[in-house]
Amino acid sequence: MASIIILAVVFVIDVLAFVLAIGAEKRRNTAAYVNVDQNARPYCVYGSDAATGYGIGALVLLAAGQAVIMAATRCFCCGRALSPGRWRAFSGFCFIACW
Repeated sequence: MASIIILAVVFVIDVLAFVLAIGAEKRRNTAAYVNVDQNARPYCVYGSDAATGYGIGALVLLAAGQAVIMAATRCFCCGRALSPGRWRAFSGFCFIACW
């Protein structure tokens, strides 16, 4: 029962991160060329946007989902993987592969 709850929580977190990532892509900012005077070179001006905040929110949610999984499975930093041996190597491989 606990594993189903953990799967549901991580699934909801990952779906929210996906929604934020799609929102960040939709709200992506564009540049505008600005000329100060006739002799100066034009430069780009970017307005403020919410895409950066959405992207950071998605990253934080993905990290939170990863932390929930690591705490629930007692993997890498929370359990048997602290002692040297094959479990530590396997946990390190899985940690790198999932990112």
